[in-house]
Amino acid sequence: MPDVRELATSKQFLRSSTENNYEIPAEIDSFAFARALLANLASTDEELRDELSYMFLASGIIDRHKLTVHQVAEFLHLVLDKDHLFYHIGEAGTDSVFMRSFSSLIVAGIIYTDSRNPALSPQDIHLAKDALLHYAQQEKDWRGYVEGKGWAHAMAHLADALDECAQHQSMSAGDRQEILKSLSNLIKLPEPLYHEEDMRLATVAYHIIACKQVSDDFLASWIANCYVERDSDVSVWMSASNAKNFLRSLYFLLFWDNMALNIADQISDILKKQDAVYLSSRN
Repeated sequence: MPDVRELATSKQFLRSSTENNYEIPAEIDSFAFARALLANLASTDEELRDELSYMFLASGIIDRHKLTVHQVAEFLHLVLDKDHLFYHIGEAGTDSVFMRSFSSLIVAGIIYTDSRNPALSPQDIHLAKDALLHYAQQEKDWRGYVEGKGWAHAMAHLADALDECAQHQSMSAGDRQEILKSLSNLIKLPEPLYHEEDMRLATVAYHIIACKQVSDDFLASWIANCYVERDSDVSVWMSASNAKNFLRSLYFLLFWDNMALNIADQISDILKKQDAVYLSSRN
């Protein structure tokens, strides 16, 4: 029987299987192969990590229901542990970010697939949501593209996972409020977010608003909390810039689809307040 660990690190095998519609030899156990592929998410080889291993896991195994419900639950718990989603959490500027970031993307794939035909327990979905919110508070490495190593993009991948959580049938209005509160903290980070993270984050809020999954009163309070009070600290100005980009993206998502225009108007008011320092100089 072939060694699954050798196959999982063979780019030639993975390329061939991908071109053959993610075909796995009959003698290979899909669950063992999935766990072997998971280790590749830490790789600095962009092709092995992203184009082959992640895509094989998401499209070739999870989406094609190659695992039993029990195995999916076990795999989800594995991905959420200290060696994957929380691998070397707190580090910044190191390669450990790849494992953390792509683990959250795997969580997104698991929850997306389950939402179409729910089989995981509500407890498992809530475990994932709680872990992602905890991870959002602890992650310190928000780089986008890393030269020579490819996309880290932890913020965008986290947004995708939070979006899938928010739209899962097991989530309540309270859960979605927690997710929106997390977004309002993420958009105020002092690190510049310039790799389209604003749109990925805004999409999470857009879906919750468009589907009327929280009250208008909560949304009014939440939008007001997205405002950043400027002072002389340059990092606060970066936070304000991140928040503005997020709010602009959310505004246009609502405007383009003619959705919740009363909420869009509130966003417009906050944006105008955010830029009052510039607007007042025109008078």
